[in-house]
Amino acid sequence: MSESIWTSPTLLAQFRRQASAYAPSETPGDRKFVAFMVSTAGAGRDDLVLDVACGAGSATIAFAERCRGAIGIDFAATALARARADAKARGAGNAEFIAGEFERMPLKTGCVSGAVCRFSFHHFVNPRRVFAEMARVVGENGWMLIADLLSADDPEKSERHNRMERLSDPTHARALPPGEFEAMFAAEGFRIAMKIVRETRAGFDDWISFNRTPPERAARLRALMEEAAEGDRAGLKMTRYGDAIRTVRASATYLIERE
Repeated sequence: MSESIWTSPTLLAQFRRQASAYAPSETPGDRKFVAFMVSTAGAGRDDLVLDVACGAGSATIAFAERCRGAIGIDFAATALARARADAKARGAGNAEFIAGEFERMPLKTGCVSGAVCRFSFHHFVNPRRVFAEMARVVGENGWMLIADLLSADDPEKSERHNRMERLSDPTHARALPPGEFEAMFAAEGFRIAMKIVRETRAGFDDWISFNRTPPERAARLRALMEEAAEGDRAGLKMTRYGDAIRTVRASATYLIERE
């Protein structure tokens, strides 16, 4: 297997740093977004839902509380242990958590009625393979809810944006442009039922604080931001006020259904 988030010590260490930043509890904003996902998906009592890259399992448990059951899959043993403990504490006995690779899930074809993935596609080295695997396990008349960071459809702007993201967070593989997401959905026989795009303003300090970016990488990121601020070269609607640089990062939530 080639080096990826599964095998690289540097990237695994970064995931541990990020996990420690939110280990005590999710923020109110996180809980609100999970509630939005459950409501938007329209999942019902007969549904079995797969949560890909489930982490500590908050979305998995929320769907389990609404549905027949939910399965969370992740590679991080520590996160899965916490997810199981939280599910037990909340009485969500119909929430199951499994360890596995997203490109080769240990699940039967067509075994779930829906799948969700929350802000994880930009970490996947092979997003098309992950999505194809999600499509495989989602049954007939199935649906998916995918939320993730976006990059520009312009290839040069997208590449510059992703270079910046990787300097801030080495677990970042590539934020996809909306056109690539939508072509990927269509290739596996899914149509877009809903698309919501959100824009979030962030400054340089916001980029480095959550990911605990080390000083040497932060300095390189600052230099790249200053270069990209001229003429919106990263597709981030960048603005400068004295020494301060502000960006606008876009994300999309897609609800897709089998055609």
